Amino acid sequence: MKMLQHKLSARRTRRILGLLLVGGLICGWVGAEELAWYCRPYGSVNYRGEPASDGLQVVAFIQDTPFDTSETKGGEYSLMIPKDDPETKEKEGWAEDDLITVQVDGYTAVPSFKAFSGQERINLYLPTLDVKLTTWGKIKGLFR
Repeated sequence: MKMLQHKLSARRTRRILGLLLVGGLICGWVGAEELAWYCRPYGSVNYRGEPASDGLQVVAFIQDTPFDTSETKGGEYSLMIPKDDPETKEKEGWAEDDLITVQVDGYTAVPSFKAFSGQERINLYLPTLDVKLTTWGKIKGLFR
């Protein structure tokens, strides 16, 4: 009798585990399908060879319209730009061949990149124009 109860219990456990596995696979597939609707760039933000400080505003633009905002943390950023719905008049997010430009703390970072579905590492750099103030005096003197 105990042997029969043990076999039934083992079968019930396998069925439950099987159902949980199938449910987990379906939920994972649905979650992955949902995330495919987003363009999710992430990576480091570098300024003058150093990681960007924490708390700098990071904004993703398509043309001149912002579509996602985050902040730097540990010299890194992460964005999640929704996909555009082609059936509506308004532009709600990215579409194939859109160029995405990222601004960090109001400065345009490089590189800009084409929109993509999914997650991709894109390290950003803030270009600087290193001109010493004394140089401006010399340049000004040329026009006198």
